[in-house]
Amino acid sequence: RKKYRRRHAVFYCPLDFSWAVGRAVERVRPDLLVLAELELWPNLISAAKAQGAKVSVVNGRLSDGSYKGYSRVGGFVSRVLDQIDLVAAQDDATAERFRSLGASADATIVTGSLKYDGAETDRDNPRTAALRETAALAYDERVWLAGSTQAPEEETCLRAYRELRQDHPRLRLVLVPRHPERFDEVAGLLDESGLPWIRRSELDYTTPDPGAVILVDTVGELGAWWGLADVGFVGGSFGDRGGQNMIEPAAYGVATCFGPNTRNFRDVVAALTAVDGARVVRDADELEAFVAACLAMPIEAAGLGVRAQKLVATQLGATDRTADAIEALAGVEEVTPVRIAA
Repeated sequence: RKKYRRRHAVFYCPLDFSWAVGRAVERVRPDLLVLAELELWPNLISAAKAQGAKVSVVNGRLSDGSYKGYSRVGGFVSRVLDQIDLVAAQDDATAERFRSLGASADATIVTGSLKYDGAETDRDNPRTAALRETAALAYDERVWLAGSTQAPEEETCLRAYRELRQDHPRLRLVLVPRHPERFDEVAGLLDESGLPWIRRSELDYTTPDPGAVILVDTVGELGAWWGLADVGFVGGSFGDRGGQNMIEPAAYGVATCFGPNTRNFRDVVAALTAVDGARVVRDADELEAFVAACLAMPIEAAGLGVRAQKLVATQLGATDRTADAIEALAGVEEVTPVRIAA
């Protein structure tokens, strides 16, 4: 409602009962119904088709597990998919699964995942370059960034860093907690650690001590900080929080790892690990071992980042490809370009 209430009506989709969706579609009278990922609501789709609307699925996602589940009711799913005029799938495997379940081969295309669009790939971008100068980071220093961290991940990283810096004195640690209300809590951990450290908010008027840990206590800068990292740990992935966005470090070619609990980004994790573009670390020992291996074998670490960056590159432009497909389906000939938020 914050974004669209001045131009559009914003409301919940009705539960998929025939009488509920029938009334909703009768009131809205849509020309086009756009469903995201795997929102296959049979009665809503049938009601929209009966109204004369075109139906599309964008950012289509269908995991192997979901495919097997839908295959058990293949006849029913086939009838639903037969009514869909466009399936814009995230990748070739997903497109093939949709076709196998009954989607029209001609109507199923691959556009890529919308999640990747907007990711910065240039480490020399102005924001990142300004941060390097502000933080006085030398080009021969190796930067380990732990981003979007949550308790107790900062403490885990600090213990590992204390061990690693004995053999790698040019290693720098940057901590970026996920929630601003925890900045002071993490500052307390840094005080207890005995390590030299500085807040990001102090960098504008203070030169940090050599080797100081940087606590990023500002909001909205993580994307630019990733551009300075050689090695990355994506937080929220130890425990049960479901992980945070690992696309940003992948886009920069950072040698990236994360914990085992990444359900919020399971499709991105699957894509990255399939091309050996990131690693899963199950505990604190594996996290320390991963960072140590990246420092000891920089060529192998760089290869991990290159594979991740190449994956991201294959996905960029998905928003434009999806918009073009929707416009073609809707019969739109001339459209004023708009930015579509994924």
